[in-house]
Order: sequence, then C-alpha cells, then structure tokens
Amino acid sequence: SELRINDAGLQIIKDSEGLRLEAYEAGGEWLIGYGHRRTAQAGMTITEQEAEQLLREDVRASEDTVRRLVTVPVNENQFSAMVSLAYNLGESGFSRTTVLERINAGDYDGAADGFLIHNRVRVNGELQSVPYLTERRQKERDLFLTPA
Repeated sequence: SELRINDAGLQIIKDSEGLRLEAYEAGGEWLIGYGHRRTAQAGMTITEQEAEQLLREDVRASEDTVRRLVTVPVNENQFSAMVSLAYNLGESGFSRTTVLERINAGDYDGAADGFLIHNRVRVNGELQSVPYLTERRQKERDLFLTPA
C-alpha cells in the first residue's frame, strides 16, 4: 500500500507555511495559499478551499519524492514528517538531507535528530538558524518519533 501524508503532517505544513489567499512575492517568486508556487502569479486570489486543493496537489510531488528516495520501511508518521520536510526543501534539497542519508542507513534515531539540523537559511552569505524553521523541524521530528 502506498503511504500518503496524514493529517498531522498536513497540519505541520499548514501551520508552518500559513494561509495567504492573495498572491505574495517571496524570494523572487510568487506564492499563494500554503506556499503554492507552480501557478501563482501577481494579483491572483483564491478561496480557502482552492488553497487546500493546491496544497494536496503540491504534496503529491513531495510524497512521490519520499517514496522514491527512501529505501527502508517507514510508518505513516515517519513518512508524513519526511513529506513535510521535502515540501519545504524541494526534491533536490530533500535528497541531500541528513534525514534521508541516515534513514536509508537504517539509523532511525539519527534520522529523527537529522530534522533539527535543517533549520538554517543563508543571510548575507552566512547560514543562520531561524526560529520558525527550528519550530517546524521540532514538530516534524516529534511526528517522526510518534508510533503509528
């Protein structure tokens, strides 16, 4: 059976991304809804229901990424936590995470701790930890460690 992100994983994404019903620019690109990029453009507005639909479509790509790259058995909570991480970092970012490296080595505890490493962004060329990412990674780690 193919795992899908669970409600707890979706809630982490929603809480972390926030809901914006009007398009906004961030990092030189347009976003809308819960961090949706693909069809977002200046001046665009959507409903909460449309935002939910876009999120579910976007999450499918992250689910596919995790399914393809994780080579060991995982439960629904582990899968969902990794999908949230992959949603945030994108496929190439997720493919280079400590989480993925450790879980594929069979080190589940190490993979859980790996979430906490990915809480930094580049500011003026230097990596700095960011409180909102630290909080998101803690939530992802907690979900990863929750028995399914």
